[in-house]
Amino acid sequence: MTPRNLSSTLSSTLSPNLSAARPSSHSAGSKHVVTGVLLITVAMLSFAPLAILTPAIGWPASLNKPAADQLSAIFAKGEAVSLGYSVYMLYSVLVAPAMIGLTARVFGGLSSTWAATIAGMAMLSTLARAIGILRWLTVMPALAVAYNAADPSARSAIELVFNATTKYGGGIGEILGVSVFMAIAVGMLSLGAFTQSSASMPKWLGGLGLISALLLGGLSLPTFGGPALVPVAAAVTVLSIWMLAAGVWCFKPQRD
Repeated sequence: MTPRNLSSTLSSTLSPNLSAARPSSHSAGSKHVVTGVLLITVAMLSFAPLAILTPAIGWPASLNKPAADQLSAIFAKGEAVSLGYSVYMLYSVLVAPAMIGLTARVFGGLSSTWAATIAGMAMLSTLARAIGILRWLTVMPALAVAYNAADPSARSAIELVFNATTKYGGGIGEILGVSVFMAIAVGMLSLGAFTQSSASMPKWLGGLGLISALLLGGLSLPTFGGPALVPVAAAVTVLSIWMLAAGVWCFKPQRD
């Protein structure tokens, strides 16, 4: 076999293998880019409900008002309430894939028990959030319409239903979804930067995540008899900043 034939043979043998390897690397990089875009999108979406619902009904301060005031506001601003909570639902649903993608980026996959637990907590957070938000898109608008047309005696009964639904939905959505499950997911993911040898997350990002997890967990303190130390706005803002930073970090090429 001549050198020219040998070169041709090697080229034809190696080329398919090399071309097969390249898409794999490109595919992994593409997944991290998608995760980065998703995290940045979620971070930005977290402020959208505030921009829509605050001018419409004074949310989230409106949640502390009496049932009569909330029902009247929902009836008067039904379209804005529906839009605001629909965006909030979109944000909440995207939390799970964003967190799962970031977990896979940090730990090189979801095969470890640590990573799988984080993914599970993120999914539980999204599920609980969705259940909590659904009441504002289904039950509450119907109650607002009924309240507007009801006589004074019937209004008292509707207010009782509103308050009960708010406490139940809030316990699932805000306490479990926004606080407990999300705090565990963010906390474990960030703690992995310091304790897991397979973690690639930089320690500064892990530290910011731990602060976010503590703030999120602090939101549930009043439910368990503790003091109300953490403003909701502070916890949500720090979480959004962490997600934004994590999203930008995902664009950085991963070292082999």
